[in-house]
Amino acid sequence: MTLQQILARAVGSDIILNESNVVDFDDSGEKVTVKLENGQTYEGDLLVGADGIRSKVRKNLFGETEAIYSGYTCYTGIADFVPADIETVGYRVFLGHKQYFVSSDVGGGKMQWYAFYNEAPGGVDVPNGKRERLLKLFGGWCDNVIDLLLATDEEAILRRDIYDRTPTFSWGKGRVTLLGDSVHAMQPNLGQGGCMAIEDGYQLALELDKSWKQSNESGSPIDIVSSLRRYENARKVRVAVIHGLARMAAIMASTYKAYLGVGLGPLSFLTKFRIPHPGRVGGRFFVDIGMPLMLSWVLGGNGSKLEGRPLQCRLSDKASDKLRTWFTDDDALERALDADWFLFPVGDSTAASETIFLSRDENKPCVIGSVSHEKFPGVSIVIPSPQVSRMHARISYKDGAFFLTDLRSEHGTWITDIEGKRYRVSHNFPTRFRPTDVIEFGSDKKVSFRVKAMKLPPKMMNKKEGVNEVLQAY
Repeated sequence: MTLQQILARAVGSDIILNESNVVDFDDSGEKVTVKLENGQTYEGDLLVGADGIRSKVRKNLFGETEAIYSGYTCYTGIADFVPADIETVGYRVFLGHKQYFVSSDVGGGKMQWYAFYNEAPGGVDVPNGKRERLLKLFGGWCDNVIDLLLATDEEAILRRDIYDRTPTFSWGKGRVTLLGDSVHAMQPNLGQGGCMAIEDGYQLALELDKSWKQSNESGSPIDIVSSLRRYENARKVRVAVIHGLARMAAIMASTYKAYLGVGLGPLSFLTKFRIPHPGRVGGRFFVDIGMPLMLSWVLGGNGSKLEGRPLQCRLSDKASDKLRTWFTDDDALERALDADWFLFPVGDSTAASETIFLSRDENKPCVIGSVSHEKFPGVSIVIPSPQVSRMHARISYKDGAFFLTDLRSEHGTWITDIEGKRYRVSHNFPTRFRPTDVIEFGSDKKVSFRVKAMKLPPKMMNKKEGVNEVLQAY
């Protein structure tokens, strides 16, 4: 929206006429006359139909054709939210069976997200029920997804069914041509719909400028028709390839299966064994090798063919040199987090009612017990519960990671990881824990905390009540 406003101001508000859709036109061979919905008519040298996926200009050129439903409805929203990994990851895709979620840093402390779900078109939500439905559809997903949904206001969430149009080699006739979604509407999986329209506009301006210069040199009239055909021919192949890549991305994302048994009905019990799906091997190869090459070509535009435009926006120019490491090494990505870590109480226990801030000072570990240990060189946290021993456990920080050590407690210390696996922490042996893990002090699950890594606003960094306020919001 910000970019659109910048471009609109550059063109001039006196030139742009909103709510003035073209419903019909006549190409006389010398001029094009258009008729608007309000009955007004305008005449020009050419007509560029950039009126979206259900273009009336396209319909008048080539007749009625139906848009193609992708099989997915999409919820989208924008929120004031700064993820913990904002310095290392600006765009992330989360995959699930027949649903996927995309988040993107759009600057200014805001994140935009898209939630795709496989269902029939035409669905509607109950009033003020979009976020509630999303939390049900993605309820079991990781905190990166849930936190972003919770941070989004209901009014900021939109829903639309996803359609596209199969590319065609007929873009125009005479002094009329098409641009953007009106001729090559594509699925949003690569974020290239608006980008392709901008490239179209650049190429169209370039070809018209060439004809204008030739006209000045020769003294002959500007050859509008040839300019439009050159523009169309220059764009057709690139647009068709990216259109296909966008469809392929949807297929890859929606057919993803992390484990054997997913989507197999009676055989779904196999998922509990956590046997990696064979398709993950091929997917990893593509992500590691094919995707950087493909994205560099997509992001590079037509730089090699457009006069005076340098090659730019290559993935290798923008990405960190650690990108390949982060594709394969979750530990390295986690260690790169620029975030504050907390233990956020879960459940109904009054014993675990305080949010615990975890210090990254290696010389100040945190000791959890039923009594205070103020003489201990660190932070003492008191949890009054019969399941918590006098000196129950210690949390320490080293080399970019947090570790939990059970101090020979009577009822034990437990960790439940993101996959739901619950295991007991060994006595006097540091065990690493990660964001979204649940830590339990005692065996009855009444003193439980979820590990949260969050990037808080600076004004709340040293205020206990501020930390609780932010965490409660999520």
